[in-house]
Amino acid sequence: MNNPSIRRLIETFAFFKANVFLIGKFLIISTLPLILLEIFLSYYGTTVSFPITIRYLSIIIGYLYQPIYTGGLIYLIYKIVIDEQCNIRECLSVSLLRWADLIIVNIISTVIIIAGLFAFLIPGFIAFARLSLAEYSVVINNFNPKKAIMNSNDLAKQFTWQIIGSCFLLSGILLIIELLIQIIINKLSTGNIFISAVSSLVSIILWSNFTILLFRYYDLASKNNEPQLEDSPANG
Repeated sequence: MNNPSIRRLIETFAFFKANVFLIGKFLIISTLPLILLEIFLSYYGTTVSFPITIRYLSIIIGYLYQPIYTGGLIYLIYKIVIDEQCNIRECLSVSLLRWADLIIVNIISTVIIIAGLFAFLIPGFIAFARLSLAEYSVVINNFNPKKAIMNSNDLAKQFTWQIIGSCFLLSGILLIIELLIQIIINKLSTGNIFISAVSSLVSIILWSNFTILLFRYYDLASKNNEPQLEDSPANG
């Protein structure tokens, strides 16, 4: 396969297939509390006179919680790649230690990407690619937000268009799969809390391919650039 974006996708799916049970187990344990809370807020929102407020509350909680399981997943993938044992508690401990830095990185990245999208779209896509590896620098290299963003820009520079292309392809594939699953679930049951929870878990596990894909670029770029690493997450 000569197209590097497609080659990265194939590598991503192969890694996901080989480690789906580990990844699935981690994500189920780490995201189930959030999913149950979001389902509760969703149902509760239909019984109150201010449902929009409840919806915004759910979005805010999800945004604040997301770095916990994403950071833990990054650390899990990192440990799998270097062939070291890692349990769920260790992954969550690392992500909780890095939570504040991950939140800051996410906020800064979101603002820059949105500003770029308003500037004729293309700058937003480039900003996304250049900032997409910042979380990995926080979790793996223990960089502060400023250094993580600068490191992400340096690492991703050589893969900017590959990252954009492969992320578009992966998003399209996952959206189609998710749509098909949602159609099946809707035919089986509607309004069932258990089905809603399973649907959310399946969606999160599927989209973990995105984290795997970007880790692949982080790993390739790191090896090419041979960056000087700070303390490891376990010692930080």
